[in-house]
Amino acid sequence: MVTALGLGLAAGISPGPLLVLVVTATLRGGLRRGLAVACVPLLSDAVVVGVTLFALGRMPTSWLAWLGVVGGIAVAAVGVQTMREARSESLALGAGAPRRTGRDEVRRAIALNLVSPHPWISWLTFLGPLTVTAWRSSPAAAIAFVAVFYLMLVGAKAVLAVLVSRGRDRLTDTGYRRAVVLAGWALVALGLVMAVEFATKLV
Repeated sequence: MVTALGLGLAAGISPGPLLVLVVTATLRGGLRRGLAVACVPLLSDAVVVGVTLFALGRMPTSWLAWLGVVGGIAVAAVGVQTMREARSESLALGAGAPRRTGRDEVRRAIALNLVSPHPWISWLTFLGPLTVTAWRSSPAAAIAFVAVFYLMLVGAKAVLAVLVSRGRDRLTDTGYRRAVVLAGWALVALGLVMAVEFATKLV
């Protein structure tokens, strides 16, 4: 559960296309539109999760362990990249942005999440192996892991939408960058812990 909380929170506030859409949708259409986009992973990721878990569930335990090690290293690498990107991150909305309806924003976010490699890589390398490994020991724990992860992921984006909707003075670029750096460090720590945990299964 600690891993699910950490990964979900870090994923929720880390820079990425969906986070940008949450911010821009909130600035353009208000809190309701931003919250709608924040909930998109609950729809789009159902396909990703279903496909990857179906494939991973038929893999030998040793394969899952190797994927887990690779995934842990990947998570740590993403954490380092996240901290680097934090230096130039901004909540500002570019001038001349096209106007879109709420449905357009949600459709765009769903399409983006489905074609983006990030959810697929995440579920194939570390989220999937963690879930399948947990399922083989306790199905309830696996379900709880996925539920907590998405609760934190969507919740973090929803909180950001609320902060953005309340005004720029409540959330400055400096504060946002600091939060992103913390998310990066969290990803590095979690990635290393995961890599070591799965590596012990190979010994």
